[in-house]
Amino acid sequence: MQSELLQKIEHDAACGKPAPKDLNPPETMLYYMLFGIYSSYQAGRIDKEKGHEMKTAAYNTYQRFLAEYNQFTEICKEYQKRLREGYSIEGITIIPKEDSNV
Repeated sequence: MQSELLQKIEHDAACGKPAPKDLNPPETMLYYMLFGIYSSYQAGRIDKEKGHEMKTAAYNTYQRFLAEYNQFTEICKEYQKRLREGYSIEGITIIPKEDSNV
């Protein structure tokens, strides 16, 4: 079962509406992939079977991109945390801990 947001993304793409606001990069990519698929189907350039294949591929690509995006953002959060705490490697201070008295 798709989330409410994914249903809205697909509906808006199928109707040719603008992309919903505040989408993350994987959701934005999915919207434009679906928009292209639905546009091709409505223009008669692809049949229903080919459209379904392409839609399945789009959702598979979205899932992979979303996993990588989530991993990337988690790594960024960890590095931001390290930067705030100071950062050392093998006893060498790369970024000194911020002085809270400043």
